[in-house]
Amino acid sequence: MMTIEQQLSRLDLNLLVSLSVLIKERNVTRAANTLYLSQPAMSRTLSRLRELFDDPLFYRESNGLVPTQKALELQAPLEELLLAMRSLVTKSAFDPAECVQTFVVSVPPLMSRMLSVPLAERFMHDAPNASLIEYPIAKTPTSQLLSRDVDFTIHIEAPSNPIEFPYVSLGQIYPVFYVSEHHPLAKAKNVTLEQCLESRFVDLTLDIRSNYGLQHPVDTYLVKNGMQRDIAFKSGQLLTLVEVMQSSNTILVATHKLTELEGIGDKIVPIFSLDNVPELMFELFLIEHKRTVTSPAHQWFKNLVVSVIEDVVCDS
Repeated sequence: MMTIEQQLSRLDLNLLVSLSVLIKERNVTRAANTLYLSQPAMSRTLSRLRELFDDPLFYRESNGLVPTQKALELQAPLEELLLAMRSLVTKSAFDPAECVQTFVVSVPPLMSRMLSVPLAERFMHDAPNASLIEYPIAKTPTSQLLSRDVDFTIHIEAPSNPIEFPYVSLGQIYPVFYVSEHHPLAKAKNVTLEQCLESRFVDLTLDIRSNYGLQHPVDTYLVKNGMQRDIAFKSGQLLTLVEVMQSSNTILVATHKLTELEGIGDKIVPIFSLDNVPELMFELFLIEHKRTVTSPAHQWFKNLVVSVIEDVVCDS
């Protein structure tokens, strides 16, 4: 059985354009002039149309061509087809208010709470008919893009092939140690890393759907220097961790922007920063596949993500 593409590959679409003009003009000469053809060329086109549809399509009267019933039946679907074809090749300005697409982005778990809320708010305001899906990131920065699972990914690793996977830098983040205001270190001066490690920690676990199977960068750094954290509780919910901190002397390690997050910032106190450790200064990248570079809709979404991240997540 032939596919629709195989069937249509034998069809000269110019014939359909000519048929539409003939139905409107009902005159071979005027139809030829409209399409900048000679009258003999249009007459040959009409012959081909009659053969294609196995119908006379028109018969002649003194005042011009009169369409057959078959031609009249073709008029409406032909008009719809030509309008659809025009929309395919006509580049129109993108209007997010009219967009009905679904956009998919993958985000590191530690950034999800910070980015998702302001991004969703801006997204739903600017594109009320579109949809947004967030997934956790994969271990490699390009695998989800290659499999078309996501349109964009936010990652701390730049792709090795920027031609196929264009990216933009979003700025830098670094880890900070946080406690509740009731923690003994909350009001201490010049807190050291060693003092922090005397407490137990709460930690944000990765989404089980993610294969981002890497050790926490802070733990990698600590182990390399003969130290380690004592993790008391892990959760995939940042708010849960913050609530647990309120009734325990535990510490959370997260991005330096955490105190700016509404509903969380007033419940935690930064006590120690690793901003002086070059290997823990992470540059974030927004990565896409080359297939979306020329899509006005995707480029609008890309600019939206960049804008939100610059506002709430990174130091650019």
